[in-house]
Amino acid sequence: VTQADVGTALGKLKIPGVGSLSQSTICRFESLTLSHNNMIALKPVLQTWLEGAEAAARQSKAQAEAFNLSDKKRKRTSIAAPEKRSLEAYFAIQPRPSGEKIAQIAEKLDLKKN
Repeated sequence: VTQADVGTALGKLKIPGVGSLSQSTICRFESLTLSHNNMIALKPVLQTWLEGAEAAARQSKAQAEAFNLSDKKRKRTSIAAPEKRSLEAYFAIQPRPSGEKIAQIAEKLDLKKN
């Protein structure tokens, strides 16, 4: 999440007297270069946003675990050496084969399409 995203999100909280904050204000808060009074005023606003963001992240993670979405990560493609040499030979002859030709090559090499 960028500093600009935080500033925009604070505006969406609809806290009276607090609009969206600029990226530079968030940056100055992080680097402790705002005035003491501004830091005191912004801390509860940022705390409210942070608690909401953390709760949303926890809920999102819980939903992902409930649906086992983490198990559906795409596996890295691994091609054995003989198939790799064959593919390199095909592509040396025709660098941009059609979809139909690719399907024929895959079938001939017994490679499955994911």
